[in-house]
Amino acid sequence: MTRQRLNREQSREQTRDRLLEAAHAVFTKKGFAVTSVEDIATAAGYTRGAFYSNFGGKTELFFELMRRESGEIDLEFQRILETTADKAELEDKIVDYYSKLYRDDMCSLLWMEAKIVAVRDAKFRAQLNIFLMERHNQIAGFVKTFSALTNTTPAAPPDEMAIGLMALCEGVSFAHRCDPLRITQEKAEAVLAWFLRASIFMPFKTKDGAAALNAADKHTKQK
Repeated sequence: MTRQRLNREQSREQTRDRLLEAAHAVFTKKGFAVTSVEDIATAAGYTRGAFYSNFGGKTELFFELMRRESGEIDLEFQRILETTADKAELEDKIVDYYSKLYRDDMCSLLWMEAKIVAVRDAKFRAQLNIFLMERHNQIAGFVKTFSALTNTTPAAPPDEMAIGLMALCEGVSFAHRCDPLRITQEKAEAVLAWFLRASIFMPFKTKDGAAALNAADKHTKQK
């Protein structure tokens, strides 16, 4: 069987994919700070020149890696929101996906290291903050979409919800990886599921403490 020859664009895309895959493996093994461009290029089977033909440096590649995975996560959340009409089923699907997200998150260790690097490197921190704001806005948008689809009011503004959901997922993932005997996979998922239900699906409380129980009552009846 004759192999189909790749055109210039396909060849470039293949090179980028291989560099990204190699970088993920090397970053995970050695850490971002001590990994060199040569390490990544060698692991991918390319030269230093091939690396710089596709990326301006390892930091640019790092954020491309993060954006690719984040994009896949966003697409799945969007699919759930667009294809699930029943409110109770929608809640269950969102909770299930969110609570298990850390399990398949290939970049979770890189997320953790990125925060440490950012504390020490102002230039890296500036780029990380841009990326985090993109994630923040995307998650806040999902909260708004869910509220609009279900005609419910979240327990806090979407902007604040995004901060909490991001921090919680990162924190629980880190804690599980550091102490898996105490924080088992089952406990990690239970914590993530509980907090998500308590924050997004719980009834909104006004300043005087009165609860708007509409959303909660409907959810309970559907269960």
